[in-house]
Amino acid sequence: LVSRKDCTVEVVYYKHVLPSVALLPLILKKQQQQVSDGNDDDTNETLNVIDVGTGGGFPGLPLALLLPKIQFTLVDSIQKKLKAVSEMAAELEISNIRIHWGRVEEMYVGKEGRAKHYNKYNIVLGRSVTALPRFCSWISDLLYKDTNGYEENDGNLIYIIGGDLEDVVTTNIVQAIPLDTWLQRDEIISDKQALIFNACNVEEIAMESDE
Repeated sequence: LVSRKDCTVEVVYYKHVLPSVALLPLILKKQQQQVSDGNDDDTNETLNVIDVGTGGGFPGLPLALLLPKIQFTLVDSIQKKLKAVSEMAAELEISNIRIHWGRVEEMYVGKEGRAKHYNKYNIVLGRSVTALPRFCSWISDLLYKDTNGYEENDGNLIYIIGGDLEDVVTTNIVQAIPLDTWLQRDEIISDKQALIFNACNVEEIAMESDE
């Protein structure tokens, strides 16, 4: 699941686990928003979070372990990775995750897919999966959009990335937070940042994709 040079407890913890856990305040904030919006119990009972391109289970698996009342769906196109993630979840007795093997852009195709996944997720997570315009084109239809037009209730994309960004991405960022801001350690652990987008921003970025 990781390269041989990264296969130490220290590297996995600081490079993969801690940056995943750093997203915790953002998800808790979204959960609190659901409650304060006055939704009925059936609606705010849980958030639906999807981790696209989860690989070895990051960031979804550590977050699911810490947030047992939130439902996580972990998606990847490589079956052997998901098998390992499923085994880890079972060993850790994490019951609030679903595993989906396949390409995310095919999840909402057809009647069954649209019913299960279209407009379903309050939060989409991604971690350096691909260029953001392409990623947004894949996941735009997964994000929840309030039918009453209240954009503050819409879903959010939280994307971990480093390096330069396309202009259309930069102009649509709602918030950008270096991961080290949350980790609060003296040494630099991660050079990446978490970018937050609203559903309408995701749609605009997706329009610039060639997908």
